[in-house]
Amino acid sequence: MLKDIIDTIKDNDTIWVMENRENSDKIFKEYITDMLFSSTYVIVSKNMAYFFVHKLDEENIRLLDNRYSKAYIYENANELKNNIMSVLKELKFPKRILVSYTTMSDENTDIVTHSAYMRITNMFRKLYNEHNKHFRVASSEINIYELISKNSEEELKKLKTLANITDEILKLSFKSIKVGQTEIDIQNNTIDIMRKYLDKNMKKYDIVSYDFAWTNCPIVLVGDNLEKGGHAIPSNKKINYGDTIYYDYGIKGVFSDGTVLYTDMQRMGYLLKPNETQAPQKVQNVFDTLVKSISLGIEKMKPGVKGYEIDEIVRNTILKEGYPDYPHATGHPVGKEVHGAGCLISYRSGKRAKLKLVEKGVYTLEPRVNIKNGGSIEEMIIVTKDGGVPVCSRQQELYLI
Repeated sequence: MLKDIIDTIKDNDTIWVMENRENSDKIFKEYITDMLFSSTYVIVSKNMAYFFVHKLDEENIRLLDNRYSKAYIYENANELKNNIMSVLKELKFPKRILVSYTTMSDENTDIVTHSAYMRITNMFRKLYNEHNKHFRVASSEINIYELISKNSEEELKKLKTLANITDEILKLSFKSIKVGQTEIDIQNNTIDIMRKYLDKNMKKYDIVSYDFAWTNCPIVLVGDNLEKGGHAIPSNKKINYGDTIYYDYGIKGVFSDGTVLYTDMQRMGYLLKPNETQAPQKVQNVFDTLVKSISLGIEKMKPGVKGYEIDEIVRNTILKEGYPDYPHATGHPVGKEVHGAGCLISYRSGKRAKLKLVEKGVYTLEPRVNIKNGGSIEEMIIVTKDGGVPVCSRQQELYLI
């Protein structure tokens, strides 16, 4: 984990400085250790992480990975200053210091408080001034996005398991729908199906607990209500013959090793009229357009591609078919959170849309045909050097009820 942090530093003239007090820095806590409680400072360079640990925590530094770290013990401010100075000299006073604050109004990377920011910058400014050296402060948010967007092979394996479960529950849910049920009825059916399925299979999948991925999950909209916003709460509107139906559903799963992961998927169906054996062409065109737009987006989902580039491919496919624009992002990071930090697949004007996709990152693609009796599909995609790979089976055929 420490090596992952070090790998985000790309040149010898940049360091990332963290201050941790009783687990005040969530990146420090999650990726380094949660067992250092007094004021600890870290200088992360391209090849090594230097820890400045108070003597009260001296015994706990054995928890650090000494292949990539050096630890200095201090008892007072003067010792801390001298230890940091010796490292700065060793590193030849890097000209760029990263601190964990946001420039994108993102609480995921806005880690340091104002007072911590002032402590760090004032301390290093005094040390640099003593040797007539200068530095500039920049945000470490890009490093944080790279760090938390990338998944390990074990995390991807577990996420695939959870996505397959999500997909199976959605399939069972579509089979349970009956004409005349309300959106709330359908939502409650899915909740029952989820509980029965997971209570029976938790041990099989090494899951120790589960929950819905968000508060009003699953979201169910039918017919005319498809024109509503995608986060609309299910209502007493009944599903009738000839209605399309939209599900937005995800699971929070806790595995036996403590790993917590989330899924987020959307599926589209159609309730056949008594004399129909397939959906009318208008509905089929909506579905086919959604599938096509996602396929084109998946092809381009490679490391280094910017979020807005994928958004434009997917969104323009919808618009070229004459459908209205949808008022939301085309996709977002998912896995460690249901709406994770990092690159947003959205309009070019958005700051996070200018971020790059990360290899082994997982992002959704969720275009929408925002009309009455329209539809939406959401797939979870792993970024690889060869293009995107779906986390589980994609919806390639319209669910017919």
